[in-house]
Amino acid sequence: MEKDENTEKEVVEKRGNRTRKVSKKIAIYAASIVAALAVLAGGTYGYLYASTPEHIRKPTYQHYHFRTQILVDGKAVDFSKDEFQKETVASTTCSAAVGGIPIDFHDKMDQLTHVHWNGMTGGEFLKYFGWNFTGGSDETLGRRYDAGVMPQSVKIYGKLLPALPDKTSYFVYVGDKDSYQQKSWDDFLNQNLETFFGKKSNIGHSEEVTTNTVLDWLFPKVYAHGEVMDEHPSSKSEEELTRINNVIGNVVIFAQEKEPTKEQIKARFDNLVLLHDSTCGD
Repeated sequence: MEKDENTEKEVVEKRGNRTRKVSKKIAIYAASIVAALAVLAGGTYGYLYASTPEHIRKPTYQHYHFRTQILVDGKAVDFSKDEFQKETVASTTCSAAVGGIPIDFHDKMDQLTHVHWNGMTGGEFLKYFGWNFTGGSDETLGRRYDAGVMPQSVKIYGKLLPALPDKTSYFVYVGDKDSYQQKSWDDFLNQNLETFFGKKSNIGHSEEVTTNTVLDWLFPKVYAHGEVMDEHPSSKSEEELTRINNVIGNVVIFAQEKEPTKEQIKARFDNLVLLHDSTCGD
């Protein structure tokens, strides 16, 4: 009898040992899966974070302008068309708060490109409107990490630029009606636009912004937004209007197979839209 009891006890102990071993293995497997998922999630988060440029991850306030002309096989893109134009309100476009729009066109004006975030490149400008020369998703510029724990996608404005023909080359020029020079296509795509144009914005960068409105400290003031355009010619010089409007340059991009002629280039710089002397708040 005693022997039977010992045998039964041994069987129970063995079963208990097996159960504990199985439970331990399950716990190890579960912990391994959780750890793998954590590594995968962390790796994905880290990759997405690292693959987005700093100025997109945590954008800082800026507001300068440049005039843009893009010609595809001789036909100019009209940025004054409704699909390119963003409706604006003066109280928001003249604010120093960092908004959700890095670049835009408005006031029904062709060419005049408004840049609202520091560090933007020409490649990001083109991608924002549909030409992706910088890689990554065709739908986003990257992700913002300054609006809570979860990143926010910075979606492009739209695929609005025209389709490009085969055998397209890209010829980039900067200047004005008095003079111009050819620039590197790669530099336009990859450089901060202030670096590309070789001119700094009049407006201080993020560390200098301490109020919700530009009007208290901005000098010279920036071109008006949300106002009815004054179509009468200004009495001010082009140099004065460039300073008032915080225009850092003018760029003409020819997307075509062969290099444009001097006459074609000059015609574009003779075609720059007029600047106006209105200012924020007027």
